[in-house]
Amino acid sequence: MVRTLAGSRIAHCPLLAAIAVIAATATLRAQQSDTPAPAPNAKLLNDRPVSDAWKRFSELPLWEDGLSEMSYYDATCVLYDKTRKFTRVHLMNRQFMNTVHYIKATDDLKDPTPAFKLVISEEVPTENYNYRFLTTAFLERPSLRPIKVSATSQEWCGHTFKQLTWERRKEFAPEKWSLDISCYSYHSKEGDRWFPHANEAYIDAHECLFLYARAIVASGGEAHRMSLLKTLRSNHLPDPNPLDATLRIDGKPHQITVPMGSFDAQRVVLDWDGDETWFDVETASPYRLLSFKTGDVQAKLKAVERRAYWDRTQPSTHYKPNRAP
Repeated sequence: MVRTLAGSRIAHCPLLAAIAVIAATATLRAQQSDTPAPAPNAKLLNDRPVSDAWKRFSELPLWEDGLSEMSYYDATCVLYDKTRKFTRVHLMNRQFMNTVHYIKATDDLKDPTPAFKLVISEEVPTENYNYRFLTTAFLERPSLRPIKVSATSQEWCGHTFKQLTWERRKEFAPEKWSLDISCYSYHSKEGDRWFPHANEAYIDAHECLFLYARAIVASGGEAHRMSLLKTLRSNHLPDPNPLDATLRIDGKPHQITVPMGSFDAQRVVLDWDGDETWFDVETASPYRLLSFKTGDVQAKLKAVERRAYWDRTQPSTHYKPNRAP
């Protein structure tokens, strides 16, 4: 028995029943991708060309140890017009992706896509409650082409979720790549939004810059030109309009001091019409990110450890059990 929202019985009215079926089918199709599933061994990778020099960072033997690089930063940002201090954590490790469903590959997947997973965890105290931001970026190895980026914010007024996925969309052009931006916000006049970028294969996420800067130094200074979105790090909807941008080496190597110690570093700057953005990258392998500024966020490295943070039998050397930042 089919009912309208008011609860009226329409099963005996063929026209109304047909309309209800059509509406339900349209809703179902809207919820499902029209993209046909590729063959099990097909890799859905963006076909942007990259040089061998650009791949050097991804091909470091270090990444094959199965551990996570965990970097802890003394950081500041601005919330409610006031500078706040907090610990920012970057976690990065290799992973294998199922790029049909954009999830971690299972052991039985015949041809998984090798990827980096970068997680950025932040908990920022304010007067009455903490802001929490969690960002996750998946980039294909060794090219560092983006696969998926998501960002969430939580504070006591509500939460917001944003996700970027790069894929082929049958309804646009099956031979082209597109970027989809899905957003869910609790704020008034925002709500749920979808921003498709049809046939625009080379749009990059701001969150990928934390790896791109390291890849540039590892490459010997190869600049990276792109169409770049602004950061997803906020509790509002993102700006879906990309800007022309170039990430490049700036000046000569120099020594800098951060809480972790003194290092030879190379500054990498972003030329664009967005917020001031730069990165100080260690000149020696593994080209660690020593300090950076992205908009109102500034950070300096205070500790690094490599461990399997998902293994509860392996405690951190940086913080006590049950006291993770």
